[in-house]
Amino acid sequence: MRLVTRDDDILRTLALRLRLLSLDQVASTWWEPGERGLVNARRRLTLLVDAGMLRRLRVQVRPLPPLDRPALVWRPDDREPDFGAVAWCLQSRWKEPARATTVYIATRRGANQYGGRQRGELRREFQATHDLGVSAIYLRLRATNESEAKDWIGEDVLAPHRRGEKLPDAVLADGPEARPRMVLEFGGSYDADRVRLFHQSCVDERQPYQLW
Repeated sequence: MRLVTRDDDILRTLALRLRLLSLDQVASTWWEPGERGLVNARRRLTLLVDAGMLRRLRVQVRPLPPLDRPALVWRPDDREPDFGAVAWCLQSRWKEPARATTVYIATRRGANQYGGRQRGELRREFQATHDLGVSAIYLRLRATNESEAKDWIGEDVLAPHRRGEKLPDAVLADGPEARPRMVLEFGGSYDADRVRLFHQSCVDERQPYQLW
């Protein structure tokens, strides 16, 4: 199969930056809006699946709330947040139950082509909603600040360089061993204690963060 620039971009994103993307996320990012874009995206992704570069799965996920901006932005020397208020914002935004959703992940072959580590499996399917939230943050950054998005380093790329350490969902940094300029975390429906623990881990390292 001859890969075009759009194929290369999608494959590189799934090999190096994100664990999975939904069909809707792919279509709205790489194709024109509307039903026609969705149909064309599905058709092209099917070719990439047939070529052994991607794997298509159906998973139960909750529809994501709008992620237009972070729920909390903190920098060293800022005052301590109101953890209860932040948790309420995170938990109250979920309006719909889980439903079957089509997602795509890189296969081992697809990941190897870009130096990625994926094995072509979704190791924690119960975490698919969270992972799609992380994907939404990346796609938002890509749409609003493409140069910053190029410095996105996800949890799986960070893991070998931070053994035994608390791993955020992603950082913006010059490399996996470099000090992050920004820590990025999808807050899902975190309660106050979990928000506090995440905050404290960043305080200890004096690292600014965005909690989405």
